[in-house]
Amino acid sequence: MDTDAIRRETELVRADWAGRGRHWDRRADEIAEQAARMNAPLIEAADIAPGQQVCDIATGAGEPALSVAALVGAEGRVFATDLCPEMMLGARRRAAAQGLGNITFRTADMLALPDAESAFDRVICRFGLMFCPTPARAAAEARRVLKPGGRVAYLVWGPREETTMFVVFVAAAEAVLGPLHSVDDIDLARPFSLGAPGALTQALADGGLTEVEESEVRFAPRVPAEAPFWQAQFDMTFGRALDGAGEARGRALKEAVAAGFERLKDGDEVPMDVHVRIGTGVKPAD
Repeated sequence: MDTDAIRRETELVRADWAGRGRHWDRRADEIAEQAARMNAPLIEAADIAPGQQVCDIATGAGEPALSVAALVGAEGRVFATDLCPEMMLGARRRAAAQGLGNITFRTADMLALPDAESAFDRVICRFGLMFCPTPARAAAEARRVLKPGGRVAYLVWGPREETTMFVVFVAAAEAVLGPLHSVDDIDLARPFSLGAPGALTQALADGGLTEVEESEVRFAPRVPAEAPFWQAQFDMTFGRALDGAGEARGRALKEAVAAGFERLKDGDEVPMDVHVRIGTGVKPAD
C-alpha cells in the first residue's frame, strides 16, 4: 500500500471513530466488567510493572490506559494515544475523577508516534491494530519507540464467528438493513481482520520484533437473560449508523437483536462465547 493510499485509509478510520466517540463515552462505564476481563490477559502478556513508562495505543474510552496508570504508580507514566480526540473525551473525564496524575493524553497516529526512539518500556494496544491499514508498519513504529528489550502486546478479536455477540449482531443487521457491505457506517469486517491464527504473528514479525508469540484467549460467560448485557455494545457498534436512520429502523434492529439472544437462552441465562487473540514481541537489544 503506497503512502497516499495509507493516508486515505487512515482518514476514513479517523472519520469513522470521530462519529462513534459519544456513543463509546456514554456506554464505557457500563462495560467496565467486560473491559476488566479483557485487560487482565493483556496486562499479563505485556508484563506491566510499577515504575514503567507505557504507551497505550488506541486508548479510546480509556481502557486499558487507566488500569495501567494505577498499576505503574507514581513512579511510572502512561501515554494514552488515540487517532481521534473525540474518543478520549470520556477517558480524560474518568482519569480526572480517579485522580490519576500519571497519565498523559495525546492525539496521534499509531504509524507516526510523537516520541523519540527508545522512549518506552512497554507498548500496548487493545482492539486497535486491526483498524490500521498497515499493521506491520504499526508494529515497526512500536518497535522504534521501545527501549531495547522492551515489550509490545496487542489484543485483537479472533474470528467473528467465534464471538456470540457479533454473530447475533450480524444476523440481525442483515435481516433488517440488508447486506452489510452496502450499509454506510457499519463495518463488521475490519474489526476481525487479524482474527485468523497467525495473522497477528506475521504482522509483528514483519515489523521487526523478535520473540514473537501469539495466543488465544477464550471466555464463556453465562449472562442473565433479563440483563441489558448487549445494549452497550449495540450502541457502540450501530450508534453512528442509526443516528440518521430514523426511530423505526433503530427499533427494528434492536428487536431483531433481542430476538436473536432470546433464541440462545438456556433457562434464565444466555451462554456466550468470546475469542480474542494476543500477540507479543520484543525489541532486540542493541
